[in-house]
Amino acid sequence: MTTSLPNVLYPAGAPRKTRAARGEVVYRQGEPSGLLYRADTGLIRLFQVTPRGRTVTLRHVLPGDYFGEDSLVQPQQAQAPQQMQAPNQGGHHLCSAEALTPASLLVYDPGSLSERDLIDLSRSMSEQLRRAMMHEVHLQSGDLKHRVVRYLLELSDTPLGAEDTENRLYVRATHELLAEGSGSTRESVSKVVTDLRDAGLIETGYRHITLLDMAALHSLAGLDLLAETDVVNLRLRSPGL
Repeated sequence: MTTSLPNVLYPAGAPRKTRAARGEVVYRQGEPSGLLYRADTGLIRLFQVTPRGRTVTLRHVLPGDYFGEDSLVQPQQAQAPQQMQAPNQGGHHLCSAEALTPASLLVYDPGSLSERDLIDLSRSMSEQLRRAMMHEVHLQSGDLKHRVVRYLLELSDTPLGAEDTENRLYVRATHELLAEGSGSTRESVSKVVTDLRDAGLIETGYRHITLLDMAALHSLAGLDLLAETDVVNLRLRSPGL
């Protein structure tokens, strides 16, 4: 993991583009906030380090998603005219943002967002909230093997997923990344990965895992949980059902 991108000051108006290499930190937990970001390409992970030093993945930012919403929480402070373009120093990031793949980012001054930008931002944050809620449901359901398989399948639908020359789906992920995304430890996840490999469901290589039996993995993940959750939500919205 490399150092965070510089907190460059951008003039109001159109967003500016920047790039992040794989493993590069866009911003760190505790740093002053002030800029809003949108992923154009690549995959960004938002994570938090607990007081005990444990790293917890909070959510993934897909292409088109906004992040850095901490900059929207605190209002802009009154500043001298020569400082009007400086980002808000009143708030701090509650988590860190790391590029899991090479990424192209758009950087916004929150105070210059257009009406259309604000609508896009609202839609993006609503969709990310929905994904984060489902991820939390998955973390609270089933044993570790279920959680690891669900997380693998989740990652396969992001820029970390790809197909090899034999058209087999694989995920570029380490055991450490799987542990931080499934609420476990690297050692426990390594045992689960070994069990899945011995069962012929996956094949492992350097920093990647090939998904060999998608039907079995979906069954093991219990992805009917999503359908059950949708039914519960429908009943909550329509008590007469």
